[in-house]
Amino acid sequence: MYNMNKERDYSLDIIRIFATFTVISVHFFLNNGFYQEIIDGSEYYLICIMRNFFGICVPLFILLTGYLMGRKTLSRKYYSGITKTLVIYVLASIACIIYRNYTGQTAYDLKHAIFAIFDFSGATYSWYIEMYIGLFLLIPFLNLIFQNLDQKGRTILIITLFFMTSIPTVINIYNFDTVNWWLNPVSVNTYQKILPFWWNDLWPLTYYFIGSYLKEHPPKFNWKIAFPLLILITVAAGSFAYYRSYGTVYVSGTWQGWNGLLNVILSCLVFFCLLQFKSVNRAPKAVKCLLKYLSDFTLGAYLVSCIFDLEFYKTLNEKVPDLPDKTKYYFVIVPLSFLCSMLLSALLNLIYYLINLAVRKLKSHN
Repeated sequence: MYNMNKERDYSLDIIRIFATFTVISVHFFLNNGFYQEIIDGSEYYLICIMRNFFGICVPLFILLTGYLMGRKTLSRKYYSGITKTLVIYVLASIACIIYRNYTGQTAYDLKHAIFAIFDFSGATYSWYIEMYIGLFLLIPFLNLIFQNLDQKGRTILIITLFFMTSIPTVINIYNFDTVNWWLNPVSVNTYQKILPFWWNDLWPLTYYFIGSYLKEHPPKFNWKIAFPLLILITVAAGSFAYYRSYGTVYVSGTWQGWNGLLNVILSCLVFFCLLQFKSVNRAPKAVKCLLKYLSDFTLGAYLVSCIFDLEFYKTLNEKVPDLPDKTKYYFVIVPLSFLCSMLLSALLNLIYYLINLAVRKLKSHN
C-alpha cells in the first residue's frame, strides 16, 4: 500500500482495481462449470479467449508490487508494512468462516476456525496471501540484488528468470513420438522435456523484477504498437488453449498458467498500457478520492469474493444450465460480485481502522 499525497500516481490505483476485477472475472470460469465442459465450437473458442485474458489478474498484482517496492530496504519499519495485509486477511477469513457456518457448508468450532486462518483455508482464495508473505520477506534482499546491478545486469537477470520460469511453458509441451498427436493433442498427455523446468515456481520473482525494471527503466510507449500487440497476444493465447483442449474438457497446461509465456507477455503489456493513464492525476478531487478508497479495498475484496461467488453462481447454475448462455451473464454476475466484495471489504477496512485507532490510543497512554 502507499499513502495518498500530492505525488500519488492514480494510474497505479487503476491497475490495482482492474486487477481485482480480473480476479473475479477469472473465477467466473471456475464457478460456472466451464472446466467440466467439452471444448468444441465458436462459442467455446471465444470463451477460451476470455478465460486466458483474465489470467493476467495475479501477475498484475505482482508487477505492481515490484513497481512500488523495488527500492525498499531492510529495516524494522519495513516489516511493519505487512501489518495491514495480515489484519485484513484475518478479518476476511473470519468473514468467510462465519458465512460457511451460517450457510451450513462447514461447521467450525473455535479451534478449527483458528487453524483455518493459520493454514490459509478459511478464505478460499487466500493462497495469494501465503505466497505474498514469502515474497514480502524476500523483497529487501531481492532489492539488494536488483539495485546493485546496472541496466544491462538487470536485463540479464530478467532474461534468466524468463528462461527458467516461462519459456519452457511453450517448449516442453509437445509429443514427438506420435505424428497424429499434432492433429489431436489431447490424445496423449505425455510430452518430451527439452528445457530444464525445475525452477518454474520462481515465477513471482520474474514478475517482481519486471515490475521493478519498468519503474527504473520505463520503455517508450506507442499505442499504435502496444494495443494491436495486446489484441494479437490475447487471441493467440486463447487460440492455443482452444487447440490444446479441443474435443475434451479444458486442459490446464503450463502454457496458460501464471508463468505461461504468453501470459507473461500479455500481463506486462496490460500493466504498461494502464500505466499510461496519467491524465487521471488531473481528475477532480472526488474522482481521485474514490480511486484511492477503491484501491484500498481491493485486497479484502479479492479475499471475500468467494462468499458472493458461492451465492451468485449457485443461482446461475440452477437457472441457466447451458454454458454459452451462462457466459452472457458475465456482464451481470462479475460486476455484481465485484461491487458486493468491495462493500464488504469497506466494512473490513473500517474495522481495521478502528482496531488501529484503539491500538494507537493504548500506546499513547503507556
